[in-house]
Amino acid sequence: MNLFIVMFKEIVDNLRDRQTVFYALLFGPVLLPLLLGGSMVASFKQLSIDFDQITRLSVVNADKAPQLIEFLYSNNVDVDPAPRNVQSSVRYGDTLVVLEIKDDFASALRAGEPAPLTLHMNNADKDSSKAARRITTLLRVYEQTINALRLQHRGIDPLTFDSLNIIQNDVSSDGANGQLLASILPFLFIMSMVMGGFYLAIDTTAGERERQSLEPLLSLPLSRTAVVFGKYGATLCFVTLSGLLTALSIYTLFKLFPVELMGGQIRFDGKTLTRAFLLASPLLLFISALLITVSAITRSTKEAQTYLGLLMVIPMAPFFLLQFLNVRSTTMSMPIPMLSQYQLLESTVLGDTIPWLHIALSAAGTLIATAVLLFLASHLYRRERLLH
Repeated sequence: MNLFIVMFKEIVDNLRDRQTVFYALLFGPVLLPLLLGGSMVASFKQLSIDFDQITRLSVVNADKAPQLIEFLYSNNVDVDPAPRNVQSSVRYGDTLVVLEIKDDFASALRAGEPAPLTLHMNNADKDSSKAARRITTLLRVYEQTINALRLQHRGIDPLTFDSLNIIQNDVSSDGANGQLLASILPFLFIMSMVMGGFYLAIDTTAGERERQSLEPLLSLPLSRTAVVFGKYGATLCFVTLSGLLTALSIYTLFKLFPVELMGGQIRFDGKTLTRAFLLASPLLLFISALLITVSAITRSTKEAQTYLGLLMVIPMAPFFLLQFLNVRSTTMSMPIPMLSQYQLLESTVLGDTIPWLHIALSAAGTLIATAVLLFLASHLYRRERLLH
């Protein structure tokens, strides 16, 4: 009963703190998914090219290459006259790209020589760069067609120069883009959990010590264990709420930006996010215990912010580790808190089958680490130097 009294006190006190409410209920669950997830979705959309979409292309000397213009038209590219000052128009964004057909284009083709073309673009402009990639791809296809016709005209089979027929069979369901997007889910989940309890954990120990309200609390007829678990329970409530709001934010975000636009089959539906939250739920206990323990070690709010700020590296480390190293999900990695949750949540989003043994090892390893941290926090709260 005393445990719940302390927990309720800490929750009420921190709900009055705007900074705690902002980071626990707004920044971590809402703004962080919007900033990271939204920017990644936007970047994928920028990199993808829809060849079925009808676009317009400004061309200089379009009459010099009627067959090329017909080819572009058949591939959903409508041709417009080029502006008077081509480079200035492209540089300042009035025109995305301009294709310039040289005067000797036709004569070079008839002579079997490389026909000169110039594609004016602005790599500093994302839209111009994207448009240039599309036109370049189409021109490469046209070039291959011309090369094949030249060889046939000389009685040579174009396949003569194809020594190998290499077929790439990508057994992944989503490719590199899907893998990268799937890794965002555990990162957002874990970071929002940490942010959710960050300032509450600081305030419950270092903050109360500076306000000199910790000593009256410890002088009450309460066991130090009840005080620790009361503060732990309050932190756990904020961490859990932050995680739930993050799941809701991710669900809403990817409803607005369908992943199908990026060619992936990754899943961010309600069922997947519910399963992901359940797999990550042991981390709620672990992160709350970690925050409480580190806060108990520090002597001031500033010191606690420094320590917990450095602690932010821990939830970030698995994200970057899995991006640059191929760390497989094995029975050896599953007992490691955070790393195992990253791997399990990635597999969930990608729709991979997760062995029950991996789930059990992940939960067991995280819960054991949580118990060790809570034991350490209880030990720290029993020391008299906690008040000094």
